Amino acid sequence: MIDPVSWAWQGTDLSIRGGAPSSGQRGEPGSFRQVMQDTIASWRVSQHANHRMEERGISLTAGDWRAMEQAAKQAESKGARDTYMVMGDVGFVVHLPSRTLVTALKHEEHPIVTQIDSVVFVSRPDR
Repeated sequence: MIDPVSWAWQGTDLSIRGGAPSSGQRGEPGSFRQVMQDTIASWRVSQHANHRMEERGISLTAGDWRAMEQAAKQAESKGARDTYMVMGDVGFVVHLPSRTLVTALKHEEHPIVTQIDSVVFVSRPDR
């Protein structure tokens, strides 16, 4: 089961599944805010990944989600479907067609990753 996960961005709660701001405010069509909401809304976090992120103290910023979306598009253009996205000392197994984070881990704790067809190194722009 995939549960929606919410993050706060500039004071507006965004649901990963729905993408609609809960405060009722919407950016203008084509505005940076709307593009940001659409990018974040296209991603899902599995219940397992959410649990692992909480357990391991892994968090993602809006910039991280944007960087992951760019990396996902590039990987898909090369034919990838199930990829391991490396961001610093953490990694995420991602099913690209559904934009779902399957699991999250720290490299030093889990040096072997299976059931992937590609690896993508993602720069964290704000860290």
